[in-house]
Amino acid sequence: MLDDLRRELELHRSAAFPIDVERGRVYGSADAVLIDADIYGWCSRLGSSERLSEIDIQRLLEAMSSLIASVFAFPWSARPYFTRLVLIASLALAVVGDPDGEESPVA
Repeated sequence: MLDDLRRELELHRSAAFPIDVERGRVYGSADAVLIDADIYGWCSRLGSSERLSEIDIQRLLEAMSSLIASVFAFPWSARPYFTRLVLIASLALAVVGDPDGEESPVA
């Protein structure tokens, strides 16, 4: 699971921010730039085998929920970019919740 997260983070990092998205604009309930930075930041910490606090995990879950509710408010061409962020958040939460503890970087 951690390898999947790292792969998706790399793909996201190499993708350009969608040109049809207005920086600073709120789409649905998500500020495009902030939600991108927040989700990527928390998940990249996990991808680097750092631990997340319980509050960071809760914030990640809330950001993912907000983004899921907002995906259809983004321009059509930008939806794949933000859908990948949902996938990244889902993978990160799966890593955190891994019951064997091997890949559960939680503080």
